[in-house]
Amino acid sequence: MRIIIFSWHFLGVYSALWGLATGAFPSSVQIGGLFIRNTDQEYTAFRLAIFLHNTSPNATEAPFNLVPHVDNIETANSFAVTNAFCSQYSRGVFAIFGLYDKRSVNTLTSFCGALHISLVTPSFPTEGEGQFTLQLRPSIRGALLSLLDHYDWSRFVFLYDTDRGYAILQAIMERAGQNGWQVSAICVESFNEAAYRRLLEDLDRRQERKYVIDLEPERLQSILEQAVSVGKHVKGYHYIVANLGFKDISLERFMHGGANVTGFQLVDFSKPIVIKLMQRWNKLDQREYPGSESPPKYTSSLTYDGVLVMAEAFRTLRRQKIDISRRGNAGDCLANPAAPWNQGIDMERALKQVRIQGLTGNIQFDHYGRRVNYTMDVFELKSNGPRKIGYWNDIDKLVLVQNENALSNDSSAMENRTVVVTTIMPLVMRKPLQRH
Repeated sequence: MRIIIFSWHFLGVYSALWGLATGAFPSSVQIGGLFIRNTDQEYTAFRLAIFLHNTSPNATEAPFNLVPHVDNIETANSFAVTNAFCSQYSRGVFAIFGLYDKRSVNTLTSFCGALHISLVTPSFPTEGEGQFTLQLRPSIRGALLSLLDHYDWSRFVFLYDTDRGYAILQAIMERAGQNGWQVSAICVESFNEAAYRRLLEDLDRRQERKYVIDLEPERLQSILEQAVSVGKHVKGYHYIVANLGFKDISLERFMHGGANVTGFQLVDFSKPIVIKLMQRWNKLDQREYPGSESPPKYTSSLTYDGVLVMAEAFRTLRRQKIDISRRGNAGDCLANPAAPWNQGIDMERALKQVRIQGLTGNIQFDHYGRRVNYTMDVFELKSNGPRKIGYWNDIDKLVLVQNENALSNDSSAMENRTVVVTTIMPLVMRKPLQRH
């Protein structure tokens, strides 16, 4: 486990303690940061957001500095995860920005719930109604089901892994039962490239031409590459990618193959706030800021927005003159019984009341800390790249800005087309599937 403490740490602690001693809102606010493997670009976005906040010339926007305490954790080691969280708790952080995977999610969310420390995360939305966790990542459940209804698919293959739980699988299978769909659901998380090729060849012999792919980015990219290698990227095939970063995927070899590819895009790169951020992003030193050589992925954009959400919540607490001191209970996170932070509920409430515009559009949460009222654009992949053709939201559903034939289910009309989608919807959590 590697601990990174910014150079302004001691000055920030001194300023914070001085502010608390005088009863004022601290001039330096301690926040935590937990990063997992393969999140270098997300960490770069985190650092950039904090830097831009702390150097803002607008005193109203930044009446305090954010002082981060960052740990890189190995999620396979539950002791390392516990130690990292407890280390940050003992330093008196007011909230934690953190990423998790299926191995660390229960540990982190359990600690946050027991000690009343809010976790702001861009990782996959958790199933259930846990407190003190803010989900920056929207659900694609409603958009995906609307798209399947539009295409009127009655038979398709659903390829998935379990890294994000079973929410999408459950939604697909429930709708399949209601509509009489024939769905071949296949878990591919243990597959290698050779196994992907064998699977695709076997499915092809069964005349399967329609796929919904719900995989983490690395597996998604791998299986798409194998689809090209075995010639399954040509006319007659249609892929729906259950991912919020369509533009993060490398689809150059699909452009001229003729297959349809449909996906979801959360970040609108034509918005002024994104354009302004990209101007700063493109000037970053790639040696000092890993991942800045390419545009921010949607998870990196969510990370940037996470810092904006935390800063806005602290501004709200400052305006309301709420004491958020951690003195007296910033110690042992393993105490039995647990000693939760007294002002943790105030912090959680302020975070859930945030409503701002970020890189991922409108940022707003429901009572359970889930994103609501968010938007996804709909794109088509042409021979020269993706083109926006509409949008999706929970009120209007799928709305096109060009001829309806562009999204018809007719294979000739869909030739050489790839579609991407953007959303607005409250999440409805259902009882999770039991794994047999």
